[in-house]
Amino acid sequence: MKVSEITLDVLKQYLRVAGTADDILLKAILAGAIQFSVNYTGLSETDLDDKPDMPLAILALCSDMYEVRQATVTGLQINPTVAQILGSYCQNFL
Repeated sequence: MKVSEITLDVLKQYLRVAGTADDILLKAILAGAIQFSVNYTGLSETDLDDKPDMPLAILALCSDMYEVRQATVTGLQINPTVAQILGSYCQNFL
């Protein structure tokens, strides 16, 4: 699977979401997870498709974004698996 092949239906299956009540939110979450990955790594969306483990990172980010929707953040933390996958392709070095 490629990042570009992650559809709303694939995301809903991964999240175990039935029905259509959250479809608009899930589309926004998917777009946000992809953009987060682009910003984090410095890769283009097309480049994300070339990384075989990137869909797992995108889906995990979507899961975190869907499950944790609170307004208050005490510390920015990223799923360690996602951090490892994104970090291995990161081209943004400070």
